[in-house]
Amino acid sequence: MPVIDWYSNKAHQCPQCHHDTVADPSRWEVYTCCNCATRFTRFPRLQRFLRHVGVTCEFCTERHPVTVDGEPFGFLRRRHNGIGMYAEHQFEAWLYDTDEFADHRDGVSYRSTRASRAEAMAGLARWRSMFGLVEDDLSPVFAVIVDERFDKYGPDVTEEQRDAFLDGTLDAYGVGALRAFVPPHSRRGQFHVDTDTYTWGLIAPSYLEGIYTRAVPKPPAAYAPQL
Repeated sequence: MPVIDWYSNKAHQCPQCHHDTVADPSRWEVYTCCNCATRFTRFPRLQRFLRHVGVTCEFCTERHPVTVDGEPFGFLRRRHNGIGMYAEHQFEAWLYDTDEFADHRDGVSYRSTRASRAEAMAGLARWRSMFGLVEDDLSPVFAVIVDERFDKYGPDVTEEQRDAFLDGTLDAYGVGALRAFVPPHSRRGQFHVDTDTYTWGLIAPSYLEGIYTRAVPKPPAAYAPQL
């Protein structure tokens, strides 16, 4: 796709679809719109000599911390894949690895990209099991996950909660179990999302998102499925 001139009136927007895609644009960088994949810059003719920074919008690059029993472990980041009506959201799983790679990629390492947020968290759970405090501990764990599948209006959510969610005062969560594949499955030892156990539409404060190996945090504990 050719590089075109940016939107002169609002440089932070895509010149093709006017989607907000960069917070503080620079004249010397080439940006990619996460909505329509248009590449743009202030000086298109200089594209060969400019730095291509890809998708930089705040929404797509925002880090969503994932804790294990309340301790920092990694984060998820939304990834926009595709163009227009064929676009879909995926989720990148990143691991904090400041001890081994102190000056590498801001002290984090990439793990995987998955179709759902729950699957990305399962990847982080497997990494903790393989290289955590107790190696090869593949026992089931609970996960509290921000519901970004847009199933925000389930049967357990009242009209008042729906209105509050639309106002930005509530967050929708899913609580469920992550389990390990067992032999002879080709992915034995890897965690996967046990979708039958998830209860979507729970309301909880944002700091509760994470993986729990001991007990589910108190607010959604009453609604969590039994292992």
